[in-house]
Amino acid sequence: MFSKQQSPFLGWSYFLRHQYRVLWRKGGLVNAMARPSLLLTWALCGYGLIYSTGTVWLWLFALLSLSFALALYQRYRLLVDTATSAVSSSAQGYVALQGTARLPDGEYTRGLPQLPVTLWLPGYIEDQPFYLLDDAGRCLLYPEAADIVIQPSNHHYHWLQAIYPGQTLYVLGDMRTYTGDNTRHGYHYRVSELLARWKSNSFNLLGAFDKNGDGRLCAEEWAVAVKSAQQLAREAQAENRYKTGTHIIDRSSGGRLFMISNIPPDRLATRYRIASGLYSAAWLGVLVIYYSA
Repeated sequence: MFSKQQSPFLGWSYFLRHQYRVLWRKGGLVNAMARPSLLLTWALCGYGLIYSTGTVWLWLFALLSLSFALALYQRYRLLVDTATSAVSSSAQGYVALQGTARLPDGEYTRGLPQLPVTLWLPGYIEDQPFYLLDDAGRCLLYPEAADIVIQPSNHHYHWLQAIYPGQTLYVLGDMRTYTGDNTRHGYHYRVSELLARWKSNSFNLLGAFDKNGDGRLCAEEWAVAVKSAQQLAREAQAENRYKTGTHIIDRSSGGRLFMISNIPPDRLATRYRIASGLYSAAWLGVLVIYYSA
């Protein structure tokens, strides 16, 4: 991660040198190969290989074309088959969300002084969270592990690829809701925490549960202490159940795509579908040329 807090007045050359390299890294190879410029470059490479190299390189081109076609088609199907959900406590697990990007509460500016406020800026701001808002609620996004698939904004610098507050975003990932009742603060954790806290103060522990006054807790007295801790944990759990949780997306499990994009999902799906078809055509073209020669 690049940290430029010590040099806030960076020249434009910094972004020109670094933003596309970072976008390749953050967007991933599959997304890069769906770009029109790389599709044209790939077609020219295939044309050159047909007339200037041997069979080995031609078959490598065909296998890579098939791999790109399958990967792009899989991504196309993922976008088409994953219905867009609303941000709510009922939408858990792997979801597709669409909403407006916003800064976290209490944060009013982010980024470089010479630029508009940016939520994500390649090579400069890549891991700071921000919110996605829709009519049903909001979700906190942690973009560090995401594939960032973006295009320049029509309202800001046409060459700068960034995410701005107010932009409409499309997100694929695992959404979880954290409240006081979640994993770390759940029932079993609370019981263990209470018992550990009581054991660290043996004087109070004995005063509360040493009923026979022998200076230690027998099995029956310890069972009473455990039941007391369980009762307190249940009461705390019931109280926290009514508190508003925080929805977050910071990863995807099972190798599924975690993506943040400012491109509308229908346009993005069309891009992947067309690119998949073109790479499939390149693969089939090599087969036809090879077997007809």
